[in-house]
Formats: sequence, C-alpha cells, structure tokens
Amino acid sequence: MRDRPGSIKALFWKVFIRARWLLSFSGKKGAEIGARTPDFRLQDLSGRSFTLSGIFPEKAAVLWLTNLCSGCEERIQLLQRVYEANRDRLEIFALSTLGEDRATPERILRTHRMTFPLLLDPGDWVGKVLGLPHPVGACPLYNLLVLDSSGIIRFKSHLSAVRDKVLLDALRSVDAIAAESGFREEGRYNNNGT
Repeated sequence: MRDRPGSIKALFWKVFIRARWLLSFSGKKGAEIGARTPDFRLQDLSGRSFTLSGIFPEKAAVLWLTNLCSGCEERIQLLQRVYEANRDRLEIFALSTLGEDRATPERILRTHRMTFPLLLDPGDWVGKVLGLPHPVGACPLYNLLVLDSSGIIRFKSHLSAVRDKVLLDALRSVDAIAAESGFREEGRYNNNGT
C-alpha cells in the first residue's frame, strides 16, 4: 500500500504531460525546430499498434520517415547500436513511406535485425502532417527528427547525410544518450555534415 501515493503521483504526471501535449499542439506547418509533433498511431508488420505520445515523458524519440533507400539503409546500424544502448531513455520509430509495399520493410527487418519499431504509414500521414513533402518513392529532405521527452522537435536532418557525431550530439542534448556513450564518429562524411 505504500507505493500507492507514488503510483498515483506518477499517473497524475503522465496524464498531465500527455494532456498538455495534446492540447498545446500548435499546428505549426512543417517539422520546424521547436514545434510540437502531432501524435500518431501506426502498426508494425505484425499488426502491433504504436503511439508517439505513449513514450512521453519517460523517453526522447527519433522519427525516421523513409522509403528505405540504400543511402539510409547503410545508416541503420548506427540507429540500432544507439537504440540497443539507450532503449530505457530513447525510442526510435522508423516510418515506412512505401505505400502498400511490405516486402521491402520485411527485407530490411530481416537483413539488419532491427529491434526498434518499423511502422507502416502507407498514406504517408505523418509526413503530410509534418509538412515533409517528397516525390513518390523518395525520402523527405528532412527524414530524421530528434524529439525531446515532451514531443518538441530539437533536431532535423536526413539520415544518409548526418554525421555520426552530429546525430549523437543531438541525442545527448535531449538526454536520450549518456554524455559518455562510447560511440565514435565513423568519419565517412566531410566537415559540413554531408
């Protein structure tokens, strides 16, 4: 019975943060730094539902909107390593923008042994709401968003172009990974981040 006041307090704060987040979605056009992201409910390949708001305020998040192109595919292992080392503080959602194509996401999961959720967004709902236009079959220009634990966008880039150090620094800035995480920059990009 002793845990009851603590669990009531935890439940109160979780409900308060979620309500504040849902009520204060500013409706800013696009994925602007400082904007709140809208909530979503999407399913993975096995039919399990995931919501963005379900992780806040306990974790920060990375949203990766992708057509699973070869450039981004090469970077999956960085996301996987970061996720495995920090899953208690960080959630990563890969959002497939491939319409009804299930074969490519299935291949990606098998090939890369991803343990973070790969969600299907056949109508590219999240990309449209965030104002991330892109041609059919291509990733949005900004397809990688780092969110703090209240759902605010703090960093945006393209996964295939961001340097490891820049991404890791962005994750450290929202306390998604420890300052001494032990991750090293791969050094395959030049100094301007591309």
